[in-house]
Amino acid sequence: MQNYVVQVSAKPGHEEEVTKFYQDLEPLLKEAKGFRGRQMLRGQMGTMAAAVKARLSKEELAKHAEPPHEHPGTQFVIIETWDSIDDRMQFSMNVQAARTKELIPHLLPDHSHEFFEDISLD
Repeated sequence: MQNYVVQVSAKPGHEEEVTKFYQDLEPLLKEAKGFRGRQMLRGQMGTMAAAVKARLSKEELAKHAEPPHEHPGTQFVIIETWDSIDDRMQFSMNVQAARTKELIPHLLPDHSHEFFEDISLD
């Protein structure tokens, strides 16, 4: 069993296009040889910072001040499970490659995709 993990960030205002791209792959994935399942996660940008700010005093926040920074875009993490690396690569080359050009205009440059081994204790 292989875990394939994709991490991308949508440009601000392009979250729905990226969401739709990955959701639209679902029927194709379900037909792909060796595909076992997928979890799609979309970041709730600013939620963690707001939760921390709501729980800390102004003094505590001042001790851990963050420099101002721009909205980094909405983060997406896609975790797929496949029987083998070859099965995922075959899907990438036959199906997804033709569609990826639809996705690229909506993404920030930083992204990654890699196979991961499960090192969980349970």
